[in-house]
Amino acid sequence: MDPAKNSDAELAYGSGHVNPVKAINPGLVYDNAEGDNVRFLCSIGYSEEKIRAISGTNSSCPKTSPLPRNFNYPTLSALVKADGSFTVKFQRTVTNVGVATSTYNATISSSPKLEVTVIPQVLSFKTLWEKKSYNVTVTGKALAKMSMASASLTWSDGIHNVRSPIVIHTYISSTRAV
Repeated sequence: MDPAKNSDAELAYGSGHVNPVKAINPGLVYDNAEGDNVRFLCSIGYSEEKIRAISGTNSSCPKTSPLPRNFNYPTLSALVKADGSFTVKFQRTVTNVGVATSTYNATISSSPKLEVTVIPQVLSFKTLWEKKSYNVTVTGKALAKMSMASASLTWSDGIHNVRSPIVIHTYISSTRAV
């Protein structure tokens, strides 16, 4: 997806594009703890009634919900205030389910509106099921109201390409902006 050619950029492609053959052997996965999906739905404004209908459980929302961007999900997305520069930080943890001894290198594809840094830029695994964390910092100048800028992060070991969309937006939401 090239933001210069498609104004919807990451939102036109999303993280939901699935290649069934590659899905069998993804290389890296983003684990969720029990209850993470319910807490995520709470953080983006779903009512307990809707969450219970979706989950089929008697779930309830915590008194304080973390920001949606803080969930360990492949997509990195944040609401920022319009017309002001911003810095948004994300932390993610991946689990190696590919080759026991493997090294993944980070590659960023970005809109000129964003500066994206990843630390560390290399993840080296020695065993299967080993977990590694990384941090992403996205900075930018003011975005107009009701706009977005996007990028993507791809971790590659030469066999697997694990792609994470990055979307920074100013769309009106019930969640809190940076």
